[in-house]
Amino acid sequence: MDSENLISLLFVLDSSPQSGASLSFFNSFIEQLIDCMAEKVALTVFYPEFSDKEEHFSLSITQSPKYRRMVTYIPTRLDSFSETYLNEKMDGVFSFILKEDHFDAIHIWSLKNHSFNYPALAKERGIPVVYTFCDGFLFSNSIFEKGLGVNGEKVRVSNFVNSSITSLVRRFVSAVKPKSHSYWFENIGRYSRYYNRTSESGIDASVFEERTDLADEVVSFCDKFLFFSELEYNLFYRPLIPESKAAFMEQGILRELDFWNRPFEIEGAVKFCFMGEILPEEGILELVEAFNILYEEGFRNELHIYGETHENSPYFSRLKQRVKSPDVFFHGSIQGGRINAALNTADVLIVPAKWTRNDTFLVNNAIAERKALIVSCKNALAEKVRKSGRGIILDDVIPRSIADAVSELERNRKRLYYFMRVTDDFRVPDINENCAFLTSLYSELAKNYGEADPLLLVKRLNRRRKERQRG
Repeated sequence: MDSENLISLLFVLDSSPQSGASLSFFNSFIEQLIDCMAEKVALTVFYPEFSDKEEHFSLSITQSPKYRRMVTYIPTRLDSFSETYLNEKMDGVFSFILKEDHFDAIHIWSLKNHSFNYPALAKERGIPVVYTFCDGFLFSNSIFEKGLGVNGEKVRVSNFVNSSITSLVRRFVSAVKPKSHSYWFENIGRYSRYYNRTSESGIDASVFEERTDLADEVVSFCDKFLFFSELEYNLFYRPLIPESKAAFMEQGILRELDFWNRPFEIEGAVKFCFMGEILPEEGILELVEAFNILYEEGFRNELHIYGETHENSPYFSRLKQRVKSPDVFFHGSIQGGRINAALNTADVLIVPAKWTRNDTFLVNNAIAERKALIVSCKNALAEKVRKSGRGIILDDVIPRSIADAVSELERNRKRLYYFMRVTDDFRVPDINENCAFLTSLYSELAKNYGEADPLLLVKRLNRRRKERQRG
């Protein structure tokens, strides 16, 4: 197809697709998707980078062989909690991007580190918008209430908002500490209960009300919402998102042409691995305690743990003190391109997450590599295991439950080998199918795009006037 006739598409991400700072290896999926998508559309990728050295909210534009990259630099701490969802400076950057080029469609993969005004700004310029529910950030105060330990109407925001103390500490640390390229803490760590045990300030209920109103506006101004799981949509979002606006797409992987379908037999003890975030919400403490129980009961199964340990040293140090089994090994973080290599060091992948997971990228790679699975219940991972018959679903994320599942797969090799059977009976989705689906979705939206509801735009304008008056 002639490049002039390609759809012009803008991807909005919360971090660089090459960084490891994303839950559930989401950036690994996005990086593969971008490589595929760039061959079919004229693609621009926009995302922020945390930096206290670059000029904040400046914009860097570079052209790679496949797509254009737009990066803005944002502070690691903000002046107020409300800037995490309503940020006028980010609105200015986004408005500039929309004026610089004509986009046929915009796909917002996450509004974390951005501003809830983006969909309305796109509508003012007559551009259809797709939003993906991949991290739970938008709808939900629950990412703060549950993740940050709210009591009543207050939320702990010490990891988001500047204070005189944090400003001095950050300045000192940035001067002596080597520059980090993973942005792990800002993107992941500060959303954990562990890193929010103390509070520097509280947030009134009115702020959450404002955030909820803005989230409702996002729903009004977005044309389509993409879900990785129908179960997640039915459980959490059906009352909020009309079915006519919902689209479903399971995360695909780069499938190899030749599957490893030869028979095998595991010699020695079965090996297990965990790949994810070393945080309480991932069930990592319960997993370690489970292997302590197994060690005391005479099992010598190895557990290989892949997750950030350097930037996560406060929690990692305390976790490591709980380890009693000599067969638990920590390997640090893993690059997205090395996922399958790490999977192939073990026989079973364990994902005992306690927070809601809608991703299937990791488990789809595990199934393609013929690994058995142990996953927590009531999420997309359990749905996948239930449909594929590839592993055990935990009723409860507690040490005894995990230990029982591990010992079952060690004792019952026949059942284990059934979970690790050839992939002919269950087709794993391909990233190229994701690309084709999305390209069709964008084309349809661009072709049938209608004008935005003028009443919604007027409502938004009135709200912004009130904001300026209040300011």
